[in-house]
Amino acid sequence: MSCEDKRTGELLVVYEPEDILKLAEALSSLTRLNILALVSEEPRSISELGEALLMTKGNVSSQVSALEAAGLVETFYLAGRKGVKKLVKAKYSTVMIKLQPQRK
Repeated sequence: MSCEDKRTGELLVVYEPEDILKLAEALSSLTRLNILALVSEEPRSISELGEALLMTKGNVSSQVSALEAAGLVETFYLAGRKGVKKLVKAKYSTVMIKLQPQRK
């Protein structure tokens, strides 16, 4: 999302038309919505998401990348048993779309 978005704690408010479209595109997939639901509970690894959604790690990574590009999730790395694992965490618990322009 652009720096014009108002972000307060766990709330994302989107009001610019281009940003609303970007957010809508990210949320237009049932898979991405399911990923958001899972990572809003607690951070999850790509493998955990794949197992929960019965999807390949490659497909999950692709969907997570789309969510990350929209600014809805963040990823970080932790040492695991077999090397480093990528974890996905939701950035917001609430997303609001305002159709009226912000007043300056």
